[in-house]
Amino acid sequence: MFKKEKRVVGLILEHIDKTGECIEIATDAVKAYASGRLEEAAAAADRVNTVETDADTLLRDIRELLYSGAYLPLIRRDIYRLMSAIDNAANKAEDCYDFVNYQKPRIADEYKTEIIAIVELTVGCFTEFRKALKAFFKPKGKLEKLREHTRRVSELESQIDDHERALTTQIFDSSLSLGEKMHLRRLLSTIVRISDVIEDAADELELVSLKSIV
Repeated sequence: MFKKEKRVVGLILEHIDKTGECIEIATDAVKAYASGRLEEAAAAADRVNTVETDADTLLRDIRELLYSGAYLPLIRRDIYRLMSAIDNAANKAEDCYDFVNYQKPRIADEYKTEIIAIVELTVGCFTEFRKALKAFFKPKGKLEKLREHTRRVSELESQIDDHERALTTQIFDSSLSLGEKMHLRRLLSTIVRISDVIEDAADELELVSLKSIV
């Protein structure tokens, strides 16, 4: 069992790094698109899809090890639920990139700075979550550090929500057509959904940490 658990931890750390890579590629591409660097944004398509697929493969490997007896039944399901939540962050990053790459919403100059700010906060949100997860797998668990980073995830997610509300108001108070307003609102929603699922993953991590000290 110990060897299986050690292997699971190794795969989880690979998965979190792969998820981070997916989010970074996707969000860099969204920033490039918002800044008018359209060819740079389009060139990221294969990289986003490949990295997200790699994350899915790692998740399947983790699931197989868990189902084969790694960890006690008490927390086995919790760990898999946590990993599914993390994988969902990679999925949402890919969805966000696909929205920009295929639907090509028109982003007026007055909204670009705010959208880029939200994207950067999203990356920061995931960075804090990754630190929390790695703290959990330190010898004997670094639970105080874990709590510190998950609190920071919540703080950043709240900041993103504030930006979202302000930008939504700005968009719908503008003279854009209703179709353009709705398209921009959908873009904003796809970006914000990434931080929503990161916060969900942080909540799952908190629950797992209450049941086990690694």
